[in-house]
Formats: sequence, C-alpha cells, structure tokens
Amino acid sequence: MIRQGSIDDINAHQFLKIANYEDTVRQLDIYYAIVKRQLLRFQSPITGLFPVLSSDLHVGSVRDSIYCAAAVWGLYQAYRRIDDDRGKSHELGQSTVKCMRGILECWIKQASRVEAFKTRQCAAHALHVKFHLTTGDPVLSDEEYHHLQIDVVSLYLIFLVQMITSGLQIIYTQDEVAFVQNLVYYVERAYRTPDYGMWERGSKYNDGKPEIHASSIGMAKAALEAINGCNLFGDKGASWSVVYVDIDAHNRNRSIFETMLPRESSSKKY
Repeated sequence: MIRQGSIDDINAHQFLKIANYEDTVRQLDIYYAIVKRQLLRFQSPITGLFPVLSSDLHVGSVRDSIYCAAAVWGLYQAYRRIDDDRGKSHELGQSTVKCMRGILECWIKQASRVEAFKTRQCAAHALHVKFHLTTGDPVLSDEEYHHLQIDVVSLYLIFLVQMITSGLQIIYTQDEVAFVQNLVYYVERAYRTPDYGMWERGSKYNDGKPEIHASSIGMAKAALEAINGCNLFGDKGASWSVVYVDIDAHNRNRSIFETMLPRESSSKKY
C-alpha cells in the first residue's frame, strides 16, 4: 500500500520549492550584477563589440566579443526559466544579438575578401578579427596583425547556431543567409589552410609563419557539424534559409584532424 503524503508533507514540499526558487532568483541577480559590471558596461553601444581590455576604447576583438556574448547568452538562458525576471532576460538576449550582429556587419563589409579567400586561401584575403569599437572599420592592416584565424570564424558559427536554436533572431535577411553560407565555405578548407590559430602568432618560433593547426581544424569540424542543416531563421524559416555543408570537406577535416593529434602543429607538440 502506497502511503499518501500528509498535508504537512505537501506544505513542507511547497515551502522548499518556493525557498529554492527565491534562492535561485537571488543568485541569478548576483550573476546579473556581475555581467552588467564586468561585461555589458564595456560593450560598444554602436557596434556591440567588446574590447580585449576594459581600458581600450578603440579596438574591439571578435574572439573576445564572442566569449562575452556567450557569457551573456548563458545568463539569458537561465533567466528564461524565471516567471518574472523584470525584463532582464530580454535585455541579456538583445545584448547577445547586438554583439553577434555587430560582428556579422563588420564581416559583411569585407565580403570581397571572403570571395577572394574561396579562390586562394592566404592571409591577404583573410577576414579581419579586430575592428574599431565605434565605426566597425578595420584598425590593423594585414602587416600589423595576423588576421588569418580560422578558429575565430568557426567559433562564431558554433555559437550562432546555438543562439538561433535557443530562440534568438540574429539573421534577418536572405543576403545575410547567403553570407553565412559563404562563412561555411570559408572554414571548409581549414584542413589545408595554414593559419595563425588561437595563438595568433603562427609557429612557436614567433617568425610570423602560419601553420596548419589541429585546434583550427577541430573548430572548423565542430562548426561544420553544428551548422549543417541549420535554419538561420529559426522556427520561422523556409527552405532557402537553411545552410548546408560539403560533406567531403568535413570528412577531409576529420581525417587530417585525427592524423595530426596529439600534435597541435608541426612546431607545437601540444
């Protein structure tokens, strides 16, 4: 015979649920204050990009902006479970959208580079990963900084898919869908494209020579797996807003990636 819970047991259970809920809200509010103080106060109100250093008022980094947007998006996901978040989830979600769209707009201005890169994979045709915080214009030339970092574009695609899947509307038009498809083409040849990678400096000898990096290939492989078949308009999309991946290119990335491991590159063991 199953024992039925008494009224006292039910009341105690409800009290614990309410207490836990209040503790959750209180903890989330603490995280919200941290995000506002340490991240959002430094987000550019125009481009949505974040600087590498809080003291930098001019240069925004795509890599660091993606990491910051991911942190804000994570808290947005948590606040969505709260009944009355007092508008915080909307603010966090739109701050994430602003950053991801800011990066997209900076890159769309360099669409000619993407087209050239599809023909010849070299540093001269690479998308820039540093932009002006206010104007969104390039701030460092190809000679001043190593922009060829395929893992950055792959990282953007990975989080773009996750954020769209969570319900955020980041891609608005068919032109933007076409450009994201071009970003897929951009990373598909990672297995044969020497870049400067997550190290931002090429070989470990600091001689400015790019290398084929396992980390870049791995990020490209993950991005291709994530975005294949993704509808960039989310639930409101059509067949023409779906992005596809060249399966042969994915298999080549996987094969080279597994061959290189555990080495990072020819000059780096790990």
